Amino acid sequence: MKQKLLLLTAALAATAALVAVPMTAASSVDSKLQIGQSLRFVGGPGATSGTFVAAGAIRDSGTVTSQAVITPLGNQDDGRLEGTETFVGRLGTFRTEFSGIAGPVGAPHEAGKGTFRIVGGTGAYAGLRGQGTFLIVVDFSTLQAVRTDEGQAS
Repeated sequence: MKQKLLLLTAALAATAALVAVPMTAASSVDSKLQIGQSLRFVGGPGATSGTFVAAGAIRDSGTVTSQAVITPLGNQDDGRLEGTETFVGRLGTFRTEFSGIAGPVGAPHEAGKGTFRIVGGTGAYAGLRGQGTFLIVVDFSTLQAVRTDEGQAS
């Protein structure tokens, strides 16, 4: 009887350990951040607006506007990409600054990648800070772009 009780206790402890690991791992989702954007060029050079969907540390959707500048890098086809974005969701507003490399500059289809950081927010995003990486693919013939951001925020 004592041996059965010992085996039952060991089995319960092992089960509890297996359950605790996924629960701990799931909590890291709260600091991870993924943002998808569908953008369209509007107004002047480098100005876009569109929609976003965010998951993880930010669970919201809404509109996004951005302003970007590409500065050619000497005789290369690539350029330095820098800009800002403002996201307006149901729960508040947050702003990012980004920088990276884009190219080939002047081609009808360009891609850019780099880093972003969250620099401010209102509502549920007041005090929010974070950073990560982004990838954007642009089609200047249709004036459309798709961007994904991945990082951490808290």
